[in-house]
Amino acid sequence: MNNPECFVLGEFWKDEAEKIEYFFDKMSDLISCFDAPLHYNFFKASQDGKDYDMSRILKGSFLEKKPVFSVSFVENHDTQQLQALESAVKDWFKPLAYAIILLTDEAYPCIFYPDLFGADYIDIKDEQEVHIIMPKVEELPGLLEARKLFAYGKQTDYFDHPNCVAFVRKGDEKHAGCIVIMSNSEEGYKEIELGKEHADSVYTDFLKNRHEEIYTDKDGKAVFTVNSSSVSIWVKKQTP
Repeated sequence: MNNPECFVLGEFWKDEAEKIEYFFDKMSDLISCFDAPLHYNFFKASQDGKDYDMSRILKGSFLEKKPVFSVSFVENHDTQQLQALESAVKDWFKPLAYAIILLTDEAYPCIFYPDLFGADYIDIKDEQEVHIIMPKVEELPGLLEARKLFAYGKQTDYFDHPNCVAFVRKGDEKHAGCIVIMSNSEEGYKEIELGKEHADSVYTDFLKNRHEEIYTDKDGKAVFTVNSSSVSIWVKKQTP
């Protein structure tokens, strides 16, 4: 019998969450599974650009079906260039994808080594050498730090626009929480009401993609912004 304290992870590579769910059910809730359908959502979103409906980015994922047992990832060794399941997420979209798996409240994220450290190597295709360069995701260290510092508490989603979506982590007794906003098209914005406990507060972008300061009103409401094809993490400014 398996030790219930063990974490067991398996790969059943299907692009339909229902097939992974069927496999999962046969395993009697003993195994977590890589979320291949979510990866394919990221892949398609990166390919389609502004024509992809960001409000549906989680639709059809294993995360949507079985969040506790879904292991989310952006890329892995099989999906990179020239590999068996090649479906490499375009570089511009990776910060958005990592923001989703690292900062939402249900995803159990898995980080791909070359996305954090980069990779540069020679592979073979049709007996010819191919130089593969995989640049590191510059925002990834900041996203990992943001997860540690701010990704706590109840989540409120603003997945209400095809190009600009956001979600709020409310924080807890020890952590302030954050507002995550992303766009796959032009510069975007969201009006978000955080509550009177956040009235007259100042927010800055933890990733420093935006440089302005945003002030909430007496009701804790403000308009939060994001650059074109980008992500921002708005956090309460620390006072001296």
